[in-house]
Amino acid sequence: MNWGIIGHEWAVEYLQRSITGGRTAHAYLITGPAGIGKALLALRMAQVFNCEQQGDAPCLQCRACRRIASGNHPDVRLAGMETQAAGVKASDAARQKDLKIDTVRAWQRDIALKPYEGRCRVFILHDAERLNEEASNAMLKTLEEPPPFAMLILVANNTNLLATIVSRCQVIRLRPLPRDHVAQALIAHAGVEPERAALLAAWSNGRIGWALHAATSPDEILTRQEQLDTLLALHTQPHSSSFRWAEDRSKEYRGGEQTLVLEWLDLWQSWWRDLLLIAAGCPDGITHIDRREDLEREARRYKLQEIYRFVVRLDEAARRLRENVNPQLALENLLLHLPRRTG
Repeated sequence: MNWGIIGHEWAVEYLQRSITGGRTAHAYLITGPAGIGKALLALRMAQVFNCEQQGDAPCLQCRACRRIASGNHPDVRLAGMETQAAGVKASDAARQKDLKIDTVRAWQRDIALKPYEGRCRVFILHDAERLNEEASNAMLKTLEEPPPFAMLILVANNTNLLATIVSRCQVIRLRPLPRDHVAQALIAHAGVEPERAALLAAWSNGRIGWALHAATSPDEILTRQEQLDTLLALHTQPHSSSFRWAEDRSKEYRGGEQTLVLEWLDLWQSWWRDLLLIAAGCPDGITHIDRREDLEREARRYKLQEIYRFVVRLDEAARRLRENVNPQLALENLLLHLPRRTG
Protein backbone atom coordinates (compact mmCIF):
# COMPACT_ATOMS: atom_id res chain seq x y z
CA MET A 1 0.00 0.00 0.00
CA ASN A 2 1.15 3.52 -0.86
CA TRP A 3 4.30 2.10 -2.53
CA GLY A 4 5.88 1.41 0.86
CA ILE A 5 6.02 5.16 1.56
CA ILE A 6 4.91 6.78 4.82
CA GLY A 7 2.66 9.74 3.99
CA HIS A 8 2.49 11.69 0.72
CA GLU A 9 -0.54 9.62 -0.33
CA TRP A 10 -1.68 12.36 -2.70
CA ALA A 11 1.60 12.15 -4.66
CA VAL A 12 1.37 8.37 -4.99
CA GLU A 13 -2.28 8.58 -6.06
CA TYR A 14 -1.43 11.24 -8.65
CA LEU A 15 1.34 9.10 -10.13
CA GLN A 16 -0.85 6.01 -10.16
CA ARG A 17 -3.56 7.88 -12.06
CA SER A 18 -0.96 9.09 -14.55
CA ILE A 19 0.33 5.56 -15.10
CA THR A 20 -3.14 4.06 -15.46
CA GLY A 21 -4.18 6.78 -17.89
CA GLY A 22 -0.97 6.64 -19.90
CA ARG A 23 -0.18 10.28 -19.10
CA THR A 24 3.27 10.00 -17.49
CA ALA A 25 5.70 12.83 -18.14
CA HIS A 26 9.20 12.46 -19.58
CA ALA A 27 10.64 14.50 -16.69
CA TYR A 28 9.67 15.10 -13.06
CA LEU A 29 10.95 17.55 -10.45
CA ILE A 30 10.43 16.40 -6.85
CA THR A 31 10.93 19.18 -4.32
CA GLY A 32 10.65 19.59 -0.56
CA PRO A 33 12.78 20.04 2.56
CA ALA A 34 15.69 17.69 3.22
CA GLY A 35 14.59 14.45 4.85
CA ILE A 36 10.96 14.67 3.72
CA GLY A 37 11.05 11.59 1.47
CA LYS A 38 12.02 12.88 -1.97
CA ALA A 39 14.73 10.28 -2.60
CA LEU A 40 12.45 7.39 -1.65
CA LEU A 41 9.67 8.62 -3.95
CA ALA A 42 12.15 8.94 -6.84
CA LEU A 43 13.38 5.39 -6.17
CA ARG A 44 9.82 4.06 -6.09
CA MET A 45 9.13 5.76 -9.42
CA ALA A 46 12.14 4.00 -10.94
CA GLN A 47 10.81 0.72 -9.54
CA VAL A 48 7.24 1.10 -10.78
CA PHE A 49 8.38 1.90 -14.32
CA ASN A 50 10.54 -1.23 -14.41
CA CYS A 51 8.66 -3.62 -12.12
CA GLU A 52 8.10 -7.04 -13.64
CA GLN A 53 4.43 -6.90 -12.57
CA GLN A 54 3.89 -3.91 -14.93
CA GLY A 55 1.15 -2.41 -12.75
CA ASP A 56 0.57 1.04 -11.29
CA ALA A 57 2.55 0.19 -8.14
CA PRO A 58 5.94 -1.46 -7.57
CA CYS A 59 5.70 -4.94 -6.11
CA LEU A 60 9.02 -4.37 -4.26
CA GLN A 61 9.68 -8.12 -4.46
CA CYS A 62 10.61 -8.92 -8.07
CA ARG A 63 14.19 -9.05 -9.28
CA ALA A 64 13.98 -5.61 -10.91
CA CYS A 65 12.56 -3.92 -7.82
CA ARG A 66 15.19 -5.49 -5.60
CA ARG A 67 18.05 -4.58 -7.93
CA ILE A 68 16.87 -0.97 -8.12
CA ALA A 69 16.60 -0.81 -4.32
CA SER A 70 20.17 -2.09 -3.98
CA GLY A 71 21.49 0.35 -6.60
CA ASN A 72 22.70 -2.15 -9.21
CA HIS A 73 20.04 -2.08 -11.93
CA PRO A 74 21.62 -1.24 -15.32
CA ASP A 75 18.71 0.96 -16.44
CA VAL A 76 18.57 3.20 -13.36
CA ARG A 77 21.27 5.84 -13.00
CA LEU A 78 21.73 8.04 -9.92
CA ALA A 79 23.84 11.17 -9.73
CA GLY A 80 24.29 14.12 -7.38
CA MET A 81 26.82 15.83 -5.15
CA GLU A 82 27.73 12.51 -3.51
CA THR A 83 28.50 10.69 -6.75
CA GLN A 84 30.29 13.74 -8.13
CA ALA A 85 32.53 13.86 -5.06
CA ALA A 86 33.29 10.14 -5.30
CA GLY A 87 35.63 10.67 -8.23
CA VAL A 88 37.90 13.31 -6.67
CA LYS A 89 40.20 13.72 -3.69
CA ALA A 90 38.51 14.23 -0.31
CA SER A 91 39.96 17.75 0.00
CA ASP A 92 38.62 18.71 -3.43
CA ALA A 93 35.25 17.09 -2.74
CA ALA A 94 34.83 19.17 0.42
CA ARG A 95 35.19 22.38 -1.59
CA GLN A 96 32.61 21.47 -4.21
CA LYS A 97 29.50 23.63 -3.99
CA ASP A 98 27.81 22.99 -7.34
CA LEU A 99 26.82 20.20 -9.65
CA LYS A 100 29.13 20.57 -12.62
CA ILE A 101 28.59 20.13 -16.33
CA ASP A 102 30.59 16.87 -16.44
CA THR A 103 27.89 15.23 -14.30
CA VAL A 104 25.22 16.20 -16.83
CA ARG A 105 27.39 15.27 -19.81
CA ALA A 106 27.79 11.77 -18.39
CA TRP A 107 24.01 11.51 -18.52
CA GLN A 108 23.88 12.85 -22.06
CA ARG A 109 26.30 10.16 -23.25
CA ASP A 110 24.23 7.46 -21.58
CA ILE A 111 20.67 8.61 -22.11
CA ALA A 112 20.56 7.72 -25.81
CA LEU A 113 21.20 4.04 -25.07
CA LYS A 114 18.14 1.82 -25.09
CA PRO A 115 17.16 -0.14 -21.95
CA TYR A 116 19.30 -3.20 -21.26
CA GLU A 117 16.68 -5.27 -19.47
CA GLY A 118 13.94 -2.95 -18.19
CA ARG A 119 11.11 -1.11 -19.91
CA CYS A 120 12.41 2.36 -19.13
CA ARG A 121 15.73 4.00 -18.44
CA VAL A 122 15.42 6.21 -15.37
CA PHE A 123 17.91 8.95 -14.51
CA ILE A 124 17.67 10.41 -11.00
CA LEU A 125 19.60 13.60 -10.23
CA HIS A 126 19.79 14.59 -6.56
CA ASP A 127 20.73 18.13 -5.41
CA ALA A 128 19.36 19.56 -8.66
CA GLU A 129 19.09 23.04 -7.12
CA ARG A 130 22.91 23.08 -7.08
CA LEU A 131 23.35 22.84 -10.85
CA ASN A 132 25.72 25.59 -11.94
CA GLU A 133 25.01 27.71 -15.00
CA GLU A 134 26.81 25.48 -17.48
CA ALA A 135 25.27 22.33 -16.06
CA SER A 136 21.81 23.94 -16.06
CA ASN A 137 22.07 24.81 -19.73
CA ALA A 138 23.23 21.28 -20.55
CA MET A 139 20.37 19.83 -18.49
CA LEU A 140 17.91 22.04 -20.37
CA LYS A 141 19.08 20.59 -23.66
CA THR A 142 18.63 17.07 -22.29
CA LEU A 143 15.09 17.89 -21.15
CA GLU A 144 14.21 19.32 -24.54
CA GLU A 145 15.17 16.21 -26.51
CA PRO A 146 14.75 13.10 -24.34
CA PRO A 147 14.34 9.71 -26.06
CA PRO A 148 10.92 8.07 -25.61
CA PHE A 149 12.33 5.23 -23.48
CA ALA A 150 13.98 7.50 -20.88
CA MET A 151 12.64 9.34 -17.86
CA LEU A 152 14.47 12.05 -15.92
CA ILE A 153 13.72 12.69 -12.24
CA LEU A 154 15.27 15.79 -10.67
CA VAL A 155 15.31 15.91 -6.87
CA ALA A 156 15.77 19.30 -5.19
CA ASN A 157 15.27 20.94 -1.82
CA ASN A 158 13.65 23.90 -3.56
CA THR A 159 12.69 25.16 -7.02
CA ASN A 160 15.63 27.56 -7.36
CA LEU A 161 16.49 26.20 -10.79
CA LEU A 162 16.29 27.76 -14.22
CA ALA A 163 12.65 28.60 -14.88
CA THR A 164 12.93 26.84 -18.23
CA ILE A 165 14.04 23.63 -16.48
CA VAL A 166 11.12 23.78 -14.06
CA SER A 167 8.67 24.43 -16.91
CA ARG A 168 9.79 21.25 -18.71
CA CYS A 169 9.19 19.04 -15.68
CA GLN A 170 6.08 17.80 -13.94
CA VAL A 171 6.61 19.28 -10.48
CA ILE A 172 5.74 17.25 -7.36
CA ARG A 173 6.06 19.36 -4.21
CA LEU A 174 6.20 17.17 -1.12
CA ARG A 175 4.74 18.82 1.96
CA PRO A 176 5.59 18.22 5.64
CA LEU A 177 3.48 15.55 7.33
CA PRO A 178 1.29 16.35 10.35
CA ARG A 179 3.18 15.97 13.60
CA ASP A 180 0.90 13.23 14.94
CA HIS A 181 1.33 11.21 11.72
CA VAL A 182 5.11 11.29 12.15
CA ALA A 183 4.85 10.23 15.79
CA GLN A 184 2.52 7.35 14.91
CA ALA A 185 4.88 6.19 12.16
CA LEU A 186 7.84 6.22 14.55
CA ILE A 187 5.92 4.07 17.03
CA ALA A 188 4.62 1.65 14.39
CA HIS A 189 7.64 1.33 12.10
CA ALA A 190 10.63 2.05 14.34
CA GLY A 191 9.37 0.85 17.73
CA VAL A 192 9.98 4.24 19.36
CA GLU A 193 8.32 4.80 22.73
CA PRO A 194 5.46 7.37 22.58
CA GLU A 195 7.16 10.15 24.58
CA ARG A 196 10.33 10.04 22.49
CA ALA A 197 8.27 9.70 19.29
CA ALA A 198 6.40 12.90 20.17
CA LEU A 199 9.71 14.73 20.72
CA LEU A 200 11.28 13.52 17.46
CA ALA A 201 8.09 14.33 15.58
CA ALA A 202 8.19 17.88 16.93
CA TRP A 203 11.84 18.27 15.98
CA SER A 204 11.27 16.83 12.51
CA ASN A 205 8.99 19.63 11.28
CA GLY A 206 7.07 17.02 9.32
CA ARG A 207 10.13 15.39 7.69
CA ILE A 208 9.47 11.69 8.08
CA GLY A 209 12.86 10.68 6.65
CA TRP A 210 14.66 12.88 9.17
CA ALA A 211 12.57 11.47 12.02
CA LEU A 212 13.22 7.83 11.09
CA HIS A 213 16.95 8.50 10.80
CA ALA A 214 17.02 10.35 14.13
CA ALA A 215 15.22 7.46 15.83
CA THR A 216 18.24 5.24 15.18
CA SER A 217 20.94 7.89 15.72
CA PRO A 218 21.16 8.80 19.44
CA ASP A 219 24.56 10.43 18.95
CA GLU A 220 23.12 12.90 16.47
CA ILE A 221 20.33 13.80 18.87
CA LEU A 222 22.88 14.42 21.63
CA THR A 223 24.89 16.60 19.22
CA ARG A 224 21.78 18.60 18.38
CA GLN A 225 21.10 19.28 22.05
CA GLU A 226 24.71 20.31 22.64
CA GLN A 227 24.58 22.64 19.64
CA LEU A 228 21.43 24.29 20.96
CA ASP A 229 23.07 24.80 24.35
CA THR A 230 26.02 26.42 22.58
CA LEU A 231 23.73 28.77 20.67
CA LEU A 232 21.80 29.77 23.78
CA ALA A 233 25.05 30.51 25.61
CA LEU A 234 26.07 33.04 22.94
CA HIS A 235 23.67 35.54 24.46
CA THR A 236 25.54 35.68 27.75
CA GLN A 237 29.09 35.50 26.42
CA PRO A 238 31.37 38.45 25.69
CA HIS A 239 31.83 39.36 22.04
CA SER A 240 35.30 37.80 22.00
CA SER A 241 33.83 34.35 22.76
CA SER A 242 30.79 34.63 20.52
CA PHE A 243 32.91 35.92 17.63
CA ARG A 244 35.13 32.87 18.09
CA TRP A 245 32.02 30.75 17.42
CA ALA A 246 31.40 32.76 14.24
CA GLU A 247 35.01 32.26 13.18
CA ASP A 248 34.78 28.49 13.71
CA ARG A 249 31.58 28.26 11.66
CA SER A 250 33.16 30.42 8.96
CA LYS A 251 36.11 28.02 8.70
CA GLU A 252 33.69 25.11 8.39
CA TYR A 253 31.77 26.89 5.66
CA ARG A 254 34.89 27.72 3.65
CA GLY A 255 36.13 24.16 4.17
CA GLY A 256 33.12 22.69 2.37
CA GLU A 257 30.80 22.14 5.36
CA GLN A 258 28.14 24.54 4.09
CA THR A 259 25.28 22.22 5.01
CA LEU A 260 26.55 21.89 8.59
CA VAL A 261 26.67 25.68 9.06
CA LEU A 262 23.20 26.13 7.59
CA GLU A 263 21.94 23.46 9.99
CA TRP A 264 23.31 25.56 12.88
CA LEU A 265 21.22 28.49 11.62
CA ASP A 266 18.14 26.31 11.14
CA LEU A 267 18.44 25.09 14.72
CA TRP A 268 18.93 28.64 16.03
CA GLN A 269 15.93 29.86 14.06
CA SER A 270 13.77 27.02 15.40
CA TRP A 271 14.45 28.27 18.94
CA TRP A 272 13.59 31.87 18.16
CA ARG A 273 10.54 30.78 16.21
CA ASP A 274 9.38 28.94 19.33
CA LEU A 275 9.90 32.12 21.37
CA LEU A 276 7.84 34.00 18.80
CA LEU A 277 4.99 31.49 18.98
CA ILE A 278 4.90 31.61 22.78
CA ALA A 279 5.13 35.41 22.90
CA ALA A 280 2.27 35.60 20.40
CA GLY A 281 0.11 33.23 22.46
CA CYS A 282 0.41 30.19 20.11
CA PRO A 283 2.44 27.67 22.13
CA ASP A 284 0.96 24.49 20.65
CA GLY A 285 3.17 24.61 17.54
CA ILE A 286 6.58 24.87 19.22
CA THR A 287 9.40 22.57 18.15
CA HIS A 288 11.40 22.24 21.37
CA ILE A 289 8.65 20.71 23.48
CA ASP A 290 11.24 19.30 25.89
CA ARG A 291 12.28 22.86 26.80
CA ARG A 292 8.85 24.45 27.16
CA GLU A 293 9.56 25.95 30.60
CA ASP A 294 12.80 27.54 29.38
CA LEU A 295 11.01 28.94 26.35
CA GLU A 296 8.19 30.41 28.43
CA ARG A 297 10.68 32.05 30.78
CA GLU A 298 12.81 33.45 27.93
CA ALA A 299 9.80 34.69 25.95
CA ARG A 300 8.89 36.99 28.86
CA ARG A 301 12.33 38.64 28.65
CA TYR A 302 12.00 40.00 25.11
CA LYS A 303 9.66 42.26 23.22
CA LEU A 304 7.59 40.51 20.56
CA GLN A 305 8.85 42.83 17.81
CA GLU A 306 12.49 42.12 18.70
CA ILE A 307 11.93 38.36 18.56
CA TYR A 308 10.28 38.68 15.15
CA ARG A 309 13.08 40.88 13.78
CA PHE A 310 15.73 38.37 14.86
CA VAL A 311 13.85 35.46 13.27
CA VAL A 312 13.88 37.48 10.03
CA ARG A 313 17.60 38.22 10.44
CA LEU A 314 18.37 34.51 10.81
CA ASP A 315 16.47 33.78 7.61
CA GLU A 316 18.31 36.58 5.79
CA ALA A 317 21.68 35.31 7.06
CA ALA A 318 21.00 31.84 5.68
CA ARG A 319 19.96 33.33 2.35
CA ARG A 320 23.10 35.46 2.17
CA LEU A 321 25.31 32.48 2.92
CA ARG A 322 23.71 30.63 0.01
CA GLU A 323 24.51 33.67 -2.14
CA ASN A 324 28.20 33.35 -1.18
CA VAL A 325 28.62 36.41 1.02
CA ASN A 326 31.50 36.45 3.52
CA PRO A 327 30.33 33.86 6.10
CA GLN A 328 32.17 35.36 9.05
CA LEU A 329 30.73 38.82 8.45
CA ALA A 330 27.23 37.39 8.07
CA LEU A 331 27.47 35.47 11.36
CA GLU A 332 29.10 38.31 13.29
CA ASN A 333 26.34 40.62 12.10
CA LEU A 334 23.82 38.24 13.63
CA LEU A 335 25.63 38.25 16.96
CA LEU A 336 25.73 42.05 17.01
CA HIS A 337 21.95 42.16 16.57
CA LEU A 338 20.94 39.66 19.24
CA PRO A 339 17.84 41.04 21.00
CA ARG A 340 18.34 42.54 24.43
CA ARG A 341 16.68 40.96 27.40
CA THR A 342 14.32 43.17 29.36
CA GLY A 343 14.70 41.34 32.63
